[in-house]
Amino acid sequence: MESYGRYVFPDPGLFTHPATATKYIESWLRVREVWLMRMAQESSLALSSQHWRTFLASDNTKPEKGETKAARRRQEVLDLLLPSAEMYPGVANRSGSMGPIVWQGREYPSGVFPPGNVVREILWELYELNFIHELQSLDRRACQDLDLSSADKLFERQLEISRCFHTSSFRRVSIPSKNYGLADNDNDTRLWFVTALVFIVKSWKGEKPVILARISSSADLSLACTIELEKAVTKYYCQQFFNYFGRAAQVPHRLFSSNN
Repeated sequence: MESYGRYVFPDPGLFTHPATATKYIESWLRVREVWLMRMAQESSLALSSQHWRTFLASDNTKPEKGETKAARRRQEVLDLLLPSAEMYPGVANRSGSMGPIVWQGREYPSGVFPPGNVVREILWELYELNFIHELQSLDRRACQDLDLSSADKLFERQLEISRCFHTSSFRRVSIPSKNYGLADNDNDTRLWFVTALVFIVKSWKGEKPVILARISSSADLSLACTIELEKAVTKYYCQQFFNYFGRAAQVPHRLFSSNN
């Protein structure tokens, strides 16, 4: 997400309109694995919200004919989204396919809105993936002394950022069995990840909220201080993201209610 105002993954907000939700979810699931594959190889991929909307709304089973503006726009998006034969010679370039859609190894019928729990998982993953990539992109812009030319320094910084996430959820996100990391229901457990994020943003350029500057560890923080710290770092992160990228940040969401 190096480009201003762009999204590495679709904005989950695009999937909330009842008239288009079924189509958008199906379009995303048909390209999801290919896009994840590309993301693993090409770190700078990102599309504008309009490009994502154009792709998700397109009926890829009925290619448009002629040289209309809509056809050219759709082809432009497909060229951006789908892998090139030169870079991925073993991958079939199918922009649209018939048959069921697949989520987490299970098939669901085309043209039918998936079960509610499936939709929640799909949107949760999009929020999580966007946040992971947005945090890294913002850190590269905002970090005070990060040497972008040093692969070793970038790797060390990535390790520090990974502490903001639950084990093994940083690179390849999997659907959890409970709320983890920055979305954990337990205040004490969540504080560990909040503190990790605080240490990341403390190295960013510019002034910080006082509470962020004075925190050196999460030990012995009162509940009130914990809540204040979480609110402060959340507000600061979202404001910094807007300052650098000109749009609202995507943030972690809870997949399960607090009663689970």
